[in-house]
Amino acid sequence: MDEIKFYKVNEQYGFFSNFSSYPIFINGEVWKTVEHYFQASKFDSIEIRNKIKSLDSPIKAAIEGRDTKKSIREDWEMVKDEIMLNALYAKFLQHPDLKRELLNTRDRLIIEDTTNDKYWGNGGNGSGKNKLGKLLMEVRRKVNSLSSDNSVVFPPWIAFPKVSQFDLFWRMGFGEEYLSQWSKYYLNLKDKEKEKYEKEFAPDSNWEGIYDE
Repeated sequence: MDEIKFYKVNEQYGFFSNFSSYPIFINGEVWKTVEHYFQASKFDSIEIRNKIKSLDSPIKAAIEGRDTKKSIREDWEMVKDEIMLNALYAKFLQHPDLKRELLNTRDRLIIEDTTNDKYWGNGGNGSGKNKLGKLLMEVRRKVNSLSSDNSVVFPPWIAFPKVSQFDLFWRMGFGEEYLSQWSKYYLNLKDKEKEKYEKEFAPDSNWEGIYDE
């Protein structure tokens, strides 16, 4: 099977890295990167979580989150994979360009290639578990089940579930940018394409009537 190896942000496929500069909206909050969210999720302390969230780089977030002087939540080992999966799913749903790149990998094996990590990475020689690569492939499967069309921009109720169309989120920053991308995509569809799209992605109760506007 063909392989895709990644690690550093500035190299090919660097967007797979949790350090890549793509914000995510999850659990009602915007986080600068997946790394910020993941490291903050280790702690029950609101103070520590907010400190990590405010840091200006994922490297700083990683250092703060790995500080052994801090007590992490008791269930961390049981929940960390699910937390990572949910964060990655948000990342690739909420960034159409990344979603397209992910689906373009088709069924290729995705590997975080590093000697620095034998859990999330492959250990540099294949001895590691490559959990991050495996979760990325799971996200690819989940996204592909929604639509195998690489060019599609998912409607906001899929990319940002539970956020009402009347929420102020859509008038600022990340939300405004996504809504603009989606509107442009949808309005450029031909009539038959719109009809198909509307059937495939029926709005939830928070977005009822959006196609009629």
